[in-house]
Amino acid sequence: MKYLLCGVAAVAVLTGCNKTTEPGEEPLGEISLRAGDPAEADAVITAMSLSNSGDGIVQYGSKSVDGAKATFSDVTITGDEDAAVTASSLEFEGLDMVDDKASFSRMTLNGISIADPEDDTGSVKVAKIEVLNPTPELAAWLSSSFGAGEPAPFPSADMLGFASWSISDVSAAFSDEDGEGTFSIANFEVRDLVDQKAKKAVLSGLSFDFMADEGGEEVPVKMSLDSVSLANLDLGILEVVQQNMGNEDELASAVMSKMYENPMEPGYDKITLNNFSLEAAGATFKMPSMDASVERNSDGKPVKFVTKPFSMTLDADPDGGEAGAGLAQGLSMVGYESVEIKGASVADYDPESDIVEMDAKDNYFELVDGAKFSFGAKLGGYAAYSKAAASSLDFDALAEGAEPDPMAFQNAISELDFYDFELSIKDNSLMNRIFNATAAQSGQDPEQMRQQVAQMAQMAPMMAQGSGVDMAMVSELSQAVSAFISDPGTLTIKLNPEEPLSAETLAAMEDPSMLTKDYLGFSATHKK
Repeated sequence: MKYLLCGVAAVAVLTGCNKTTEPGEEPLGEISLRAGDPAEADAVITAMSLSNSGDGIVQYGSKSVDGAKATFSDVTITGDEDAAVTASSLEFEGLDMVDDKASFSRMTLNGISIADPEDDTGSVKVAKIEVLNPTPELAAWLSSSFGAGEPAPFPSADMLGFASWSISDVSAAFSDEDGEGTFSIANFEVRDLVDQKAKKAVLSGLSFDFMADEGGEEVPVKMSLDSVSLANLDLGILEVVQQNMGNEDELASAVMSKMYENPMEPGYDKITLNNFSLEAAGATFKMPSMDASVERNSDGKPVKFVTKPFSMTLDADPDGGEAGAGLAQGLSMVGYESVEIKGASVADYDPESDIVEMDAKDNYFELVDGAKFSFGAKLGGYAAYSKAAASSLDFDALAEGAEPDPMAFQNAISELDFYDFELSIKDNSLMNRIFNATAAQSGQDPEQMRQQVAQMAQMAPMMAQGSGVDMAMVSELSQAVSAFISDPGTLTIKLNPEEPLSAETLAAMEDPSMLTKDYLGFSATHKK
C-alpha cells in the first residue's frame, strides 16, 4: 500500500507542475525618444568610427547628418566572419555623449541581407532591426562595435535595458546535405526591459518549411505559429548565463539552480499562444490557442496559477510519410483516425505555508470521445520538493546519457505532505476501444475479455489477504474498479486523511496495517 500511496504522490506532484496563470496585462506606454544633442553629433559619429566610410567595419555610399540624427546609406558591414552583411541604410536618432561615450535614442538598420559570397547554401534577409532608448551602457557597446578594434565589454545584466528591441520580416533559405528549406518571422519585439524584467515579449508570423533528405527519400517538415506573447517576463537568468558563459560544464547547472531558486515563480505573468502547427512525415500536431496567467499578492509572489481551457489535435496521413503511417496504424487499433485532447488547470498557492491546492472540477485532461481525467489535491511542501529535486540532479551526467538517480526523486518526494487527493476517470468509449483492440490481437471476444478482467479485479481482496492491508479499503477499491470495467461510467478515488500524510513517513512505513480506510479517508466509487 505504501508504494501505491507513493505513486499517488508522484501523480499529484506531476499534476501540480503546470505553473501557468491569470491577471490583466499592464498597458504599454508610448515611447518618447530622447532628443539628443546636435552639438555632440559629430563627436558621436567619430567615436563610432563612422566619420568616413571604412574607418571601422562599416562602409557606406553616402552620409547625411541633421541635428542629432544621422543616416548612412548603401551600407556594408565587414568583420572576421566570411558572410557579408549589407543594408540599405543605418539610421541614428538622439545622438549625444554620455559619460564621454557615444550614445543614441534610436538605432535602425534597414533592408538587411546576409550571405557568404563563397557559399551559396544559405542566405538571410531582414527588413528592419531597431533598438529604442537603450541604456547608456548598451548604447556604448553597440557604438563601439562599429570600430575596427575590440568593442567595449558587453554590459552586465543589470545595466542591460531598452524601451524596445525589434526585428521585422526575417526570411532565410538554406540548403545542405541534410535537405533544404525556408524560415521566416514576421516580427519579434521585446518592450520595456528594465532591471532584467521586460513588460512584454512578442513573436509573430513564425514559419519553417524544410524538406529533409533521409537516405534519398524526401521527408517534409513544416512548422507555423501565428503568435506567442509573454507579459512581465523575468530575464534574471541572463545574469547567470553571463557569469557562466566561459564554462559550459557549469552553465546548465547554474541555469537550473537559478530556475529553482524560487520554484513557484514561472518567470512571467501571462502567456498567450495562437495557432501553433507542426507537420512531419504525415503526422500533424495543432494547438489553436493557449492562455495562461499568474496572479500575485501585494508582495509580488505567485498565489494562483490558471490555464484556461485549451485543445490540441493529432492527425495522421498514412500516405504522408513514415510517421503518419505509423501513427495512423496505432490510432486505428483503438478506433481513431485522429485524436483531440482538451485540458485546463487552476491551482492556488499559499507562499507562507507552501501549500498548493487544486480542485478536481478545474483540473483535467480529456481525450475527446475517449475519457476525461480530473485530478485535485492539497499538497504541502511543494516548493521545498522542487528545490530538493533540482539540487539532487547532476545535469552534466544526464547530458552524457546517465539515468536519473531514483533515490534523488524519492528524497525530494519526502518533502511533501498530503492533505487530500482526488482522481476521477469519466469513460466515454475508451474502455470499449481498449478491449476491442486487445481482443482483436488475441482473437478473443471483447465482452468475454472485459468480464475476465473485471473478475480479476474482484479477486483483489482474496489476493491481498495476509498482506496486512486494510481489507475494507481493498474491497471497496476492487468493487469500484470491477464495476467500472464491466459497465464504464465514472471511477473516483479519494484520499482525505484525518491529518496530513508525510510522504517521508509513507515511504519508510513497514507496517501497512496502519494505513486503514478511516485513517486515510479513502473512498473509491463507481457511478454510471
